[in-house]
Amino acid sequence: MKTLGLGVALLSSILSLSAASASFEITYVDEDGAGAFSTTPLTLPDGTTTTLGERRQELIEFTTRAVGLQFKSDIPAKLHIDFGVPEGFGALTIGPFYSEFTEYDEPDDFGVLQVGRRYPSTLWDALVSKNLSGDYEDASVSFSDTFEYAEYSEGHEYPYIVYAAYHELMHVMGFGTTDCLGNCIPEPVSNPSHISGHFYYNDNGTVRNFDDLSIEDKTEAYKSTTDLWFYGSEATTKAVENELVSGHVDGYIYMHSTPHEETGNVDPQGGSHISPLVEPAQLMHSYGALTDDLGMAAYILCDIGWCRNEGRVIEQSVAITLNENESTETEAVIDIEVVDNLDVGVDEWELNLRPENLDVISFMDTEDRCVETSKGYHCTGTLLPSELAAFKLIVTPAEYYEIQGELRSTGYDVDRNGFNNIADVILYAPESEDDPVDPVDPVDPVDPVDPVNDDEPPVIETPTDSSGGGSMAYLLLPLLFITAYRRLNFSIFTNKIVE
Repeated sequence: MKTLGLGVALLSSILSLSAASASFEITYVDEDGAGAFSTTPLTLPDGTTTTLGERRQELIEFTTRAVGLQFKSDIPAKLHIDFGVPEGFGALTIGPFYSEFTEYDEPDDFGVLQVGRRYPSTLWDALVSKNLSGDYEDASVSFSDTFEYAEYSEGHEYPYIVYAAYHELMHVMGFGTTDCLGNCIPEPVSNPSHISGHFYYNDNGTVRNFDDLSIEDKTEAYKSTTDLWFYGSEATTKAVENELVSGHVDGYIYMHSTPHEETGNVDPQGGSHISPLVEPAQLMHSYGALTDDLGMAAYILCDIGWCRNEGRVIEQSVAITLNENESTETEAVIDIEVVDNLDVGVDEWELNLRPENLDVISFMDTEDRCVETSKGYHCTGTLLPSELAAFKLIVTPAEYYEIQGELRSTGYDVDRNGFNNIADVILYAPESEDDPVDPVDPVDPVDPVDPVNDDEPPVIETPTDSSGGGSMAYLLLPLLFITAYRRLNFSIFTNKIVE
């Protein structure tokens, strides 16, 4: 079983990752005794006692660890995180900052950066392997106090806050636009960006490149409901045709472009999310699904620069199980498998394993892909489509076996699911009194009200398969101009739980 228990050393695991994995430097900015530092006692379903603040930090850091395993970057993203989101929102992200790439800027080695386009700080830093932000944060993320932190979402593996954080972190990685259209103050603005070159507008049957449109036509595209499209690489269009049952046409993905339900003007979430018409449900819907599969977002992030024109979308995973059939009274056999789930293969993967306080007898690696380290084992290799790599860890029998570790691609790949790359497990011996108990039924989460209904109190709703993800993208926010920063533009993204 994967664990999110406090016994798992999340921060030490993060620090042990290779520098090539994307990573995050988190600063919690809540006041003492509140938010991430709340001392309110909390009992988890397995009986573990902790505090609400520690649990919040644990879940946020678990999510950032998973996201780090999905991307390649030498430069950590700096995040300010708090739990003081305005009433009516589940989460709010301000950032990342965007800058226009000019002929005077240092080009990247991959030819991704194009003169005249705006790029998010996280992507730009990764492309040039330099921290252009200095000591300033890349983004600020606020979460609601109304999430449940002890219980698990009904029918899902993790608490709600994990999916909300996962959604917001995709915005931090650059899933969004800098457009401010409709009733933007002081005036509508839209400039070519890292993503807009892939946008198209179906203008009454004529498909037009978004960057070539006037402000008026861009505004109409953002209100068109079904006619703002994303078109990517051959791999993306193939995935669209093979995976989606609605919300696409001829390889184009519908992007969120629904008029605001109250004003009828541009919905601020437009362009920065996948259309709600796209099915199966997507993490990057404006009301995102409770899913740990990036779905179409993985292909979009790949196309906008994270694959550096050399990588691809993959989905690899690591599974660790106790082999009861091969185990004896003197030897316990633990099977470890690295699997390609997407049937595309993986050019370069790396697996780090750290047996915790286990009496290791031997490690079986028939392909000589692993070396022993001071903390455990480091394995590398490639996978052909649908291939798996298998290893066996032989240890002295015990009541339970704890292993920590992580799997990642060392190439320029975007992995669709970072959570199944985390190799933290506790395996219990058969008939052990320490076998984990089933979690109790989750408590219904509090559903934040829609921000336009400020006078309505929060209500209790029954959880469904939807969570996380409204969005706003603005160029101007007076609050941020207090901070001197070289980035020219920024985006705001929000996240809500819906019935």
